[in-house]
Amino acid sequence: MIILWIITSIVLFSVIVLIHEWGHFITARKFWVRVEEFGLWIPPRAKKLFTDKKWTLFSLNWLPIGWFVKLTWEMPNTFLVYNEKKELYNNADLEKDLLENKDIFDKDWEIIKSDDKQIIIKKLKENKADYNLMNKPAWQQAIIILAWVFMNFLLAIIIFSILFFTWIKPLWINTQIQTNLDLKLIPTYEQSINSWLLIKKDWIIVNPIKNSLAKKSWIKENTIITKINNKKISSLEKFKNILEENKNNTILLTDNKNNIFKINLDNNWKIWAYIWDNIELNKSFQYKYWFFNSIKYWTLETYNQTLLTFKWLWILVRKIFNPETPKERQEAINQVSWPIWIVDFITNSMQWWIIFLLVIWAIISINLWVFNLLPIPALDWWRFLFITINGLIKKIFWRKAISEKTEWYIHVWFFIVLIALSLLIAYNDISKIIIR
Repeated sequence: MIILWIITSIVLFSVIVLIHEWGHFITARKFWVRVEEFGLWIPPRAKKLFTDKKWTLFSLNWLPIGWFVKLTWEMPNTFLVYNEKKELYNNADLEKDLLENKDIFDKDWEIIKSDDKQIIIKKLKENKADYNLMNKPAWQQAIIILAWVFMNFLLAIIIFSILFFTWIKPLWINTQIQTNLDLKLIPTYEQSINSWLLIKKDWIIVNPIKNSLAKKSWIKENTIITKINNKKISSLEKFKNILEENKNNTILLTDNKNNIFKINLDNNWKIWAYIWDNIELNKSFQYKYWFFNSIKYWTLETYNQTLLTFKWLWILVRKIFNPETPKERQEAINQVSWPIWIVDFITNSMQWWIIFLLVIWAIISINLWVFNLLPIPALDWWRFLFITINGLIKKIFWRKAISEKTEWYIHVWFFIVLIALSLLIAYNDISKIIIR
């Protein structure tokens, strides 16, 4: 089963990232930017599959975390060579000195041979080619980089609209994040009560703590209490009020099997048990709307799911980096999960799990969009900001704020960090499944 969960999660995430990367691929081809590689999973490379007529290599890689698209001059040709003063060349000065036939040196301080110089010149000219991403107008670069916005929304829109038009049940009940957002697929407890997803019945459920008054009175776990002092219990609040009114007195609790439990309350009036409302899941509950209403609700659901994801990320970051207690930090870390755990949750918790898998696709697609909006190097929004800032500064000062080589190093290091974090989260999820 563990192998099944892992394979399912890989397929799940791969399809979502495929749609994400397909947005980059299609828009790059539209603006005549060369796509050097379209990779299944993440390098290191396992196998070259084929190269199409437009010089795009399709490859299979070892790390099953998604797909990637490599565009020409997304990572420009740079060289570890030095001038006679032992200074590292930038591309502009390197090309100038090569055309003037000056000596250039490698890291071992040996002169670069003539044949190697010609290769470097060729690579430098490729950096200026029309099919390079960075040689395109800033607005075209921005469209290519942000194409995932449309693709991720398109996936969520298609899934939500079809399911709202046919039928769909809520995925689960949100008991972790307080929100007033009108969420259909992850409603809060209050929203579930109001919509009759959860049916709130009379009586309450009592679960005694060890060595408590309730436990000593022979009340068992999950006992349904129907009466207190022969009065019917209609709500949790009413039960608490009667307990408080009878402090230092004896009360009688009656369960749904007419067993009676005698409890002598002290001045504290508490019976020391977990109590909650008698709630029943409405198994016949579902959403099903006419065509135009289905469009309305997928729009609202996509928007509200996006806001909920932002809120969840903010709470998560606050609890990890500024927790009120060490326990709060650990709880936040445990909430960070990979699709492996999500698929395991669905497999063990839901009927019609294929439909719920579709919903998970839509929700993760939205989460991926939100995650890529974070200004973190190696993610698309950072790249969009980099293009915008560099474009503005270049127009004003005729030079870029950050060199291509510096940007490349920043992207590579943060990419390594993100991959390491992804593997750590995946390990954490698998550990949860095995330990359980």
